[in-house]
Amino acid sequence: MNYRHFLFLMLILVLVSPLTEARENPAPNPGGDDNALSLEECYHLALIQSEVVGIQKEAIARATAQIFTAASQGLGNVDFVIDRTFQDNQQSNLSGGGASGTNLGDPNVHESKFAISQPLFQGFKAIGALTGAGSYKKEQTEAWIRAKELLYTDVARAFYNMLRYEKDVAINQGIRELLGKRIEELQAREKIGRSRMSEVLTVKTKLKSLEADLAASQGALATTRYMLEFLTGTELEGKTLDEETSEAVSSKTLTEHLKMALIRSDVKAAEFAVKTAWRGIVVAQSGFWPLITLNHNQYQRREGALANLDWDTLIRFDVPLFSGGETVGQVKDSIGILKQKKLTYTLARRQAELDIKQSYQIWLSAKETDNLLTEAVQSAEENYSIQSEEYTRSLVSNLDVLTALESLQNTRQRKNLTYYVMKQDEAAFRVAIGEVS
Repeated sequence: MNYRHFLFLMLILVLVSPLTEARENPAPNPGGDDNALSLEECYHLALIQSEVVGIQKEAIARATAQIFTAASQGLGNVDFVIDRTFQDNQQSNLSGGGASGTNLGDPNVHESKFAISQPLFQGFKAIGALTGAGSYKKEQTEAWIRAKELLYTDVARAFYNMLRYEKDVAINQGIRELLGKRIEELQAREKIGRSRMSEVLTVKTKLKSLEADLAASQGALATTRYMLEFLTGTELEGKTLDEETSEAVSSKTLTEHLKMALIRSDVKAAEFAVKTAWRGIVVAQSGFWPLITLNHNQYQRREGALANLDWDTLIRFDVPLFSGGETVGQVKDSIGILKQKKLTYTLARRQAELDIKQSYQIWLSAKETDNLLTEAVQSAEENYSIQSEEYTRSLVSNLDVLTALESLQNTRQRKNLTYYVMKQDEAAFRVAIGEVS
């Protein structure tokens, strides 16, 4: 296998490598309510809409173009050249002053040829450039995957925040109904002298304060809906969010999860960047090697004294002796880039491990808090029910009932907040260990 065939084979391997193929995410399966959107459906809509993901995907296409550019340095050139020469028609006397002159050359020369230029050796420059372009494409592919993972985090945050504020609105509306019933009961009791007017006014004050909280929750819901619409590019007015039961996060230990850091997309991108930097040194060092080039011309038409020659071939040896330190500077610069990429890779790996540790602990803590608040809501509901019943028997005051109702409202809201924070933390942990792509 000659040098040219070797480069061509490497080009094919780089282009079809399964590690560098950017796979599209399949569209979610249609079905169910057309007005209901799940998290996965929102995520797929966001993948279509996101300019950030699109920009990174085009970076892969540009990296593929660099592979062809690098391959051209070793595969040579084939051109069809047509030359047409026009020159001054001068005459001179031969044999010192004769009257008749002789044409020294045809003033109109037409020549056409196939010109083939093939580098035979250039210090492994073409191989370094081609393999470097291949690793650069892999780097951009991993960066594209990471951009999609981070987009999932943004979509999950907006999705669960919207569900949280919807539930907040529902909680406040439920408490408002209870306060309304409480006012009706107190007004009825006040008419028969069993309650004071001040008790009615106290509940009305609580009601107005609750309505202010309800207005704030509705405003936050609208703001969050705008964010989710921005991410998905879809109008959400009239649509509902379907909170499907997600698969349980892997039950592996933290030590086992930390092993995922080495294969996370951003870490792999940094690893491929190191390989690209190594190839850059090979390209820079090629300036120290001789350059051997073969040039061949196959003439289709030729005029003049060389009309009978159909071809010519030139083999050129170009040995670099001095370039003013340019090659030395390029090599030193490439070595500096390699050291930077190695440090970047080490930092990316350590940050990935820290991200996994923190995300894992935050998710576990949120999960435990949610379980405890579930029990707290049950206790608060039971307490309010007992206080309301005891008030009818004049065993407790109206203030006790209002305190129990306020406790129920606060506990429900805190449980609601903790639950959806836990869901966001769960999504962040999935991204941290690279489960989302």
